[in-house]
Amino acid sequence: LVPFPCHPWQIQGNYVDMVVVLDKIGIPEKIVSGTTEITKSPDRLLLAEFTARFCDEAGIISDGFSFQSGSGGTSLAVGYYFAEIMRRKNIKARFARGGSNKYLVSMLEEGLIDYILDGQTFDLEGVRSMRENDNHINTSPFTSYNYHGKGNFASMLDVVILGATEVDLNFNANVVTHSDGLLKHGIGGWQNCLFAKCTILPIPLFRDRIPVIRDEVTTICGPGELIDVIITERGIAINPLRSDLIEKLKNTNLPLKTMQQLKEEAEAICGIPEKPRFTDKPVAVVKWVDGTIIDTIWEVERES
Repeated sequence: LVPFPCHPWQIQGNYVDMVVVLDKIGIPEKIVSGTTEITKSPDRLLLAEFTARFCDEAGIISDGFSFQSGSGGTSLAVGYYFAEIMRRKNIKARFARGGSNKYLVSMLEEGLIDYILDGQTFDLEGVRSMRENDNHINTSPFTSYNYHGKGNFASMLDVVILGATEVDLNFNANVVTHSDGLLKHGIGGWQNCLFAKCTILPIPLFRDRIPVIRDEVTTICGPGELIDVIITERGIAINPLRSDLIEKLKNTNLPLKTMQQLKEEAEAICGIPEKPRFTDKPVAVVKWVDGTIIDTIWEVERES
């Protein structure tokens, strides 16, 4: 405890009911996540390279742009390739949206980013930077990414890089179940990020012999009209609604394909997977950012 006022003041007192004094409040070293290292997978590195090249050729990577990518190995590699392009073009980003990590911090301290607007820190470098760098700013997702919040800046991002477990031919995406129908992930703030000016999903064409692109996703978490680009290691599909991106990439040598072409290519390699069988018992519902129910998750039928 310190005498009033506590600085930095990151939690307002009206949210605090009780203060408990402990000798130690945690183990800082355990903050580090096992995913916060750049991938070494050639396929995933190719995904990241395609993503960065696409953003460059689409004119997204320009002086003063803003971006968000995750803390997974592929997303970190995207940031690495972004930095290479920015150095070559002698430009910098106005801000990057965190989760922060050592790679994002290094871009801030190199001068490639003016600000990190941070919702969470994924490693100790992120913690250090928030403490030492005035331009590493603590933000709360409850305001900055709250659909109903006046301070919502999700739509100000020029590009957001996200993941998905499945995508369908209409660009609908799933992040909460897998193709076996089992509930395996939380949605978190994924839906709120879809309001960026360009939403890109770099995903492998198949995982463990299961194609990721389906006729219909098992569970809808994000509607296709908000998902602009699907990038796989075997090709890139631009949402037909984004005629502006299609026009900007018309002379590219990146492997542009339709979703149907990508789906057929995956099925030629893996075969067509069986669909899961469900009972009539609901186990959860998926809500959209405004509270509307957009899908139901059903109990998977057990093998007898």
